[in-house]
Amino acid sequence: MAVIAVYSMKGGVGKTTMAVDLAWRFAQVGGHETLLYDLDPQGGAGFLLGHEERKVQRAISAFHHARAPRDLIEPTKFDRLSLIGADQSLRDLPVQLARIGAKKRLAQMLSFMKGEYPRIVLDCPPMINEVSEQMMEAADLIVIPLPASPLAARAFGFIRNELAKRPGHPPVLPVLSMYDQRRKLHRWVRENAAANWPVIPQSSHVEQVAVRREPIAAFANWSPASKGFEQLHAALESKLAQLGLAGPPQGGGPRALPRPENNPAEARAHEESRVVPIRNAASARQSAPSAPLRAPSPAHDGLARRAFSF
Repeated sequence: MAVIAVYSMKGGVGKTTMAVDLAWRFAQVGGHETLLYDLDPQGGAGFLLGHEERKVQRAISAFHHARAPRDLIEPTKFDRLSLIGADQSLRDLPVQLARIGAKKRLAQMLSFMKGEYPRIVLDCPPMINEVSEQMMEAADLIVIPLPASPLAARAFGFIRNELAKRPGHPPVLPVLSMYDQRRKLHRWVRENAAANWPVIPQSSHVEQVAVRREPIAAFANWSPASKGFEQLHAALESKLAQLGLAGPPQGGGPRALPRPENNPAEARAHEESRVVPIRNAASARQSAPSAPLRAPSPAHDGLARRAFSF
């Protein structure tokens, strides 16, 4: 079993969309029985998968041992992908965990399901508290979406400080999210601070995930954003293999994503959303002559370096 936590201290960075997409790819592309566990009281993961909010608020009951976690598991419309949804009862979870003093309750709960789900993806709430501390104990990998903004970099610094207190903490994979190559700061961050990170470009297709209520690859697998998620999924599987946590696929094994229909409207949308990878300043000038990549001013360069000095 591998537990992959998608976590950020800062909201609005594409965390839930990323968690849903990765869970979908582990199930549909990797061929693994996958559980998406939503720990965020907002319940966004279930919403993006087309599930409606429960009338009975019971998500916190699994942590009280009043209800076994597997009793909360719901099937989704996608093969091999199951969900434990969130609700507003999880707002009280940090206080409850602190009160009962169970420092590894989440890890214990997940261990009960390791035989059924080789992949468990956690959509974590955007804060540092008892829940995030338990996530750091339970996770095998932590994925952190990080936009090219100083506030996001600052939040990432807080997370790194927390992890530094834990010898043997799980590996962390930062992801450059909401990337817009038209913005000078974004290009600078990608070239100077995030050269080896997976990149998820800003795209209208990512926004459509909340409208269509299904992962991006289910309706626009040809898009640059979907390709970015594809690369992220491949990077995670590679890291899990290094950790000895890959495991064989189940349920018929992996399968290829569906090919889109080749129609003019889709082709135009594909071209409009295309993101050209930036390798250096010269290629940026060639690919975007209307917005050339200029060297940052000394003041701008210093601020960016301080914000993104990882």
